[in-house]
Amino acid sequence: MEKEPVAELCAEDIAHYQDLASQYAKKSLLPIFQGEYSDGNLELLPEKLKTAFEIGIAASPDESLSGCQYGIWGSAIEETGVIPSLLILSVIAETCGGVAMSLHAQGVASNLLLQTKRKLNFTPVKVAVGLQEGFCPPFLGTIISPDKDNPAKSITTAEQKANNYIINGSKSFVYSLRGVDAYVVFARVSEKWGCFLVSTKEKGIERTDMGVRTGLRACCVEHVKFNNVEIPLEARVDDGDARSLVIRAMILNWMGMSAIAAGVAKGAAVAARRYAAERYQGGMQIEEHPAVKMLIAGAEASIDVAEAALYSLQNAVLTSFPGLKKSAAVKLTIMDLCSRAVTDCLQTFGGYGYMEDYGMEKRLRDVTVLKLASGSSAYLKQLIFDIEKEGVL
Repeated sequence: MEKEPVAELCAEDIAHYQDLASQYAKKSLLPIFQGEYSDGNLELLPEKLKTAFEIGIAASPDESLSGCQYGIWGSAIEETGVIPSLLILSVIAETCGGVAMSLHAQGVASNLLLQTKRKLNFTPVKVAVGLQEGFCPPFLGTIISPDKDNPAKSITTAEQKANNYIINGSKSFVYSLRGVDAYVVFARVSEKWGCFLVSTKEKGIERTDMGVRTGLRACCVEHVKFNNVEIPLEARVDDGDARSLVIRAMILNWMGMSAIAAGVAKGAAVAARRYAAERYQGGMQIEEHPAVKMLIAGAEASIDVAEAALYSLQNAVLTSFPGLKKSAAVKLTIMDLCSRAVTDCLQTFGGYGYMEDYGMEKRLRDVTVLKLASGSSAYLKQLIFDIEKEGVL
C-alpha cells in the first residue's frame, strides 16, 4: 500500500527505508526458510544478523560501526523520528517476526545507551535490556517509585559500596540477539531507578535460555539472575534517576512490537491472496468465493487501521507519561487487529493453514506471543486507566 508522507519524512524517504528492509529480507532471510524448517534454519541466522550490522539495519552503542546510527532505534531517530525504525521492523517481520524481534531488542538497548552523556566503562556491540521482573513490566506505581509496594517494588537492587555497585535480583523474558556482550539493567537504588551497563562476563550472573518457545523462535529469550554482581561506578548510565529511561524503554519496546505485529499480519495477507489466486475448488479459484473475499478483505482492513495507528506515533514524546499511555494504547489496539487479521488469513487456507508447509501457523504463533509479551492486554488496560486516574499526564 502506498503511504502518505509523514511529518519530516517525504515519500522518497519512506520508500528508501522500505526498500532497504525488503532487500535485506529477500537476500538474507528468505534463504533461511528453504527446506523443511517451520521457523527457518536457525543455524544460518548468526551470519544473516551479521549482515544487518554491515548494511546499517542493526543499531549498536558502538558508534564506530558504519551506519549504526541509522539502524533500528539508532541515534538518528532524534532527527528522523520513529517511523523509519517502525517501517524497517514491519517489512522484515513480513518474512520473519523472530528476526525482527531480535533486531528490535538490540535497537532498544542501544538507544538507551546512546542517550547517556557519560563515557561508558566499555563499549559493547550486542546488548539487551533487563527491565521486566515476573510476567509483566512494572505498573505505574513502580514506574514512579521503584521502592514502593504499589503494587510491587522492584526486586532488583543496586547498592553502592566504595567504588562499586553491587547488583542483586533477576530479570525475566530478556529478548536479544544471541551472544550479547552486555545487559542494560534497571535496578532500584534507594528510592529511585538506576540504569547500569553490565557485562555478561561479570561473576555472579546466571543466564537461563528459555529454549524452544511457541513463537518468535529466531529471537533469544533468557531469564537472568544477578547474585552480588560487582560493577564499577562508571557502569551507571543515568544521572541520578533513570525513570525517564524506564519510560523510554517501555515506549520503544511497545512501538517496535506493534510494528512487528503489523508486518506479520501483512505477510499473512500477502500469502493468503497468493494462495487464493492459485487454489481451485469447484472449478474456480477460491478467491472468487464470497467467504474468502470477506476473510481477506477484513484482514487487509484491519492491517490498514493498524498501520495508521503506527504512523500516529511519529510525534510521541519518548520520555513522557502521555507517550507511555499512547504507546500502550497502540500496542493494545494493534495486537487485537493483527491477531484477527492473521486468523482470518489462515482460514483462507482451510486445514492447510495449520500445516508447517505454508508458514501460516508460524505467523499465528508469532503474533500470539507478541500479543502477550511485555505486557498483556489486561496489563495495558490497567496501565492506561491508572495513568489517567492518577493524573500524571
